[in-house]
Amino acid sequence: MHSYRDRWEPMSMADMIWRSLALLLLGLLWFIGDNGHEGLILLLVLVNMTLARWRFSWPTWTTLIDLAVCTAVMPLWPEASYGLALPLFEAMRAYKPLFVLPIAVVVVAFAKVELLLLVVLIQAMFAGGILHYGSKQLASYRREADSERRDRYELESLKEELLLANMQTAHFAELTERNRISLKLHDDVGHELTAALLALQAYEQLRKEGDLQAGSMLEQAMNRLRASSRQLRETVHDLKPARAIGVAHLEEICRNFQAFPVKLHVYGDTSEVPAYLWIILASCLKEALTNIVRHSKAKHVEVSLDSSEHLIRLSVHNDGVTPEITVEPGIGLRNLRQRAQAVGGSISMNHRNGFQLICVLPIRKERLT
Repeated sequence: MHSYRDRWEPMSMADMIWRSLALLLLGLLWFIGDNGHEGLILLLVLVNMTLARWRFSWPTWTTLIDLAVCTAVMPLWPEASYGLALPLFEAMRAYKPLFVLPIAVVVVAFAKVELLLLVVLIQAMFAGGILHYGSKQLASYRREADSERRDRYELESLKEELLLANMQTAHFAELTERNRISLKLHDDVGHELTAALLALQAYEQLRKEGDLQAGSMLEQAMNRLRASSRQLRETVHDLKPARAIGVAHLEEICRNFQAFPVKLHVYGDTSEVPAYLWIILASCLKEALTNIVRHSKAKHVEVSLDSSEHLIRLSVHNDGVTPEITVEPGIGLRNLRQRAQAVGGSISMNHRNGFQLICVLPIRKERLT
């Protein structure tokens, strides 16, 4: 593979315009001159070389072909020296200053040096260098844009994967709890009820036969029913989570905060908020209250939770002065911000009239099947 410095890219519009103007100048010199066959041949060769470079990426050494043709025609048609502007432009366009040296030798040795010729050659070098630099800048911008686009796609993919993983974890936990309850009812309560039923059937048979053991069977059945009733109450009691979730968890955090009173206001219906969002909201509330204790001299804290169909917003505002809080958030807030961004949300801070932390999260409606 050749690098950009060894091969040209296909001709851009600016390259084509400059080459066309150079050929037009050479053609005008031929037209107002003696109109010899040598000039026409040179024009045809240079036009064909330009068209070939427009269609294909040629190595830099092919400029020597243009140089050789111009050098061969110069003794017969002196204006051919203006054609040297094309290989000079190509050498600088590919940023190969070494190829400028033979062109300079030909100009000094064979060309009739005039002011117009020097202006044309200098302009060719300048234009070639500018276009080379511009193409490198454009390529750099494209690479940066491609890199940013790729990073953005990877971030979106990671966000979707994290969201799906959170939903799958919550779904798996729900299935696990259902399976535990099912096994509990089957292995404990179900066995006790079955044994009680068998004891009652035995009691009925013995009672009909007048057997003295009928009372013992009845007592055994009653004990079985008491045991199954107790196990059923325990199983139902276990349905209540060991740790509160949702609004109840936020209320528990505010209630257990002893530094100063915290008021929680809830607006809207929060029944559709997924469990993984409540985890982020609870972490934000804890982090905000911890920062208030560390950095603020607050006397009052207001916590509001606003839920709509598509968004849930948590706001923690205190009236204290926060001289130690800097613009850059700490590690805890940075981690929370990343977690919020992973699910499509955001965390912002407001330092006016105290300190306010705002967490906004989208409510997704996806359901696992």
